[in-house]
Amino acid sequence: MFMLKWGKPLLVREGLKASMNIRERKIELRKEMEELRSSIISEEREEKQQRIHERITKLCSERLLGHGQNETSSLPTIMTYMPFRSEPDVAPLMEWCWQQGIRVLVPKVVAETKTMNLHIISSYEDLESGAWGIREPRCEVPIEHDLATISMIIVPGLAFDMDFGRLGYGGGFYDRFMQLFAARGLKRPFAVAAAFDKQLIPGVPSSWHDFRVDGIITESKMVFKSES
Repeated sequence: MFMLKWGKPLLVREGLKASMNIRERKIELRKEMEELRSSIISEEREEKQQRIHERITKLCSERLLGHGQNETSSLPTIMTYMPFRSEPDVAPLMEWCWQQGIRVLVPKVVAETKTMNLHIISSYEDLESGAWGIREPRCEVPIEHDLATISMIIVPGLAFDMDFGRLGYGGGFYDRFMQLFAARGLKRPFAVAAAFDKQLIPGVPSSWHDFRVDGIITESKMVFKSES
C-alpha cells in the first residue's frame, strides 16, 4: 500500500478528507437551512403547522391507539421535542396525547455528559424556560429510565431527504440517544421527523454515525420506510 510521508496510508488519508468534506458541507448547509426555514412568514407558518399537526395526530391514532396497539397494561408513550427557533411547533401534539391517555416524554440535555434525560411531562406546568429560551422539563419532574416503554419518537432537525437522512444541529444528541437502544438490546422505536416542505432536500450529507428516521411528515405529505 502506498504510504504518505508521515506514515498514514493513502486510504486513511482519503477517508479523513472525505470526513472533513462532510463536516464542512454540514456546517454550510445548517446555515442555509436555518435561513430558509426562518423565511416562512407567520401566517403561512401557522397554516403549515396545523397541517403537520393533523398528520401527526392521524399517525399517532393509527400506531398508538389502533386495534391491538394497547392490549398490554402499559400506556402508549411518545417522545417529542419542544420547538427551537423556527422548528415546527409540535407542542399541540402533547395536549392531544394527554387527552388520549398517551404518556409524553420530553428530553432535557445534560451538558456535562452530552446526553439527554427523558422527563415524563403531564402538563405545561412541568416545563420551564431553559437555555436560549427553550422550554424544557423542570429538574424535579420524574425521569423515565426504561427506554422499552417508548412507542414513537418525534424528531426535530434542519433538513431531511427522501432516503430518510437527517441533518441535526451538530451536537449529536439524538444520534447518541438512538444508539442506546441497540446497546441495550432493544428495538428502536418508530422515529418520525416533523418538518416543513422547504426542509426536504435532494441529499443530506451523512456519516456512519448519523441515524436515519423511519418517516417524514410535512404540511403536504407523509412518507415512510418500508417495514417489510
